[in-house]
Amino acid sequence: MRAADLRVELQAEVDGQREGLFPLVSTADGLATWMDAATLDARVGGGFRFRLLDGIAVGRVQAFAPVQHISFDWDWEGQPLAVPSTVAFDLIAHGSRTHLTVRHVGFRSTAQAQLHDALWRYWFGRLVHATHTA
Repeated sequence: MRAADLRVELQAEVDGQREGLFPLVSTADGLATWMDAATLDARVGGGFRFRLLDGIAVGRVQAFAPVQHISFDWDWEGQPLAVPSTVAFDLIAHGSRTHLTVRHVGFRSTAQAQLHDALWRYWFGRLVHATHTA
């Protein structure tokens, strides 16, 4: 597999309008409902710090298009990936439901991509569950 093809992408169709769900991925309070803790300055160039079990992810907002898209440059505090990495959340309206996608790109090895695939399967599951109470 080429490095350019190394990615994690998970999708779910969830109940609710994206206007009500977008805060789950674009506000510190929303993120903290499915992550262990979060701080976020939700504007392009704004910083974030997310606690996910024993890991701390840090970076900056790359793009912010309410109520459809937010993306971050992503790295791990104390254990950097040593390559640029990007995480994006997209919410697409689909009638009374929302198509929710998380995409993480920029891995340098299959092992790195597989590790993050397992990580995102867990955390994306928590995000999908949080949509039920949003």
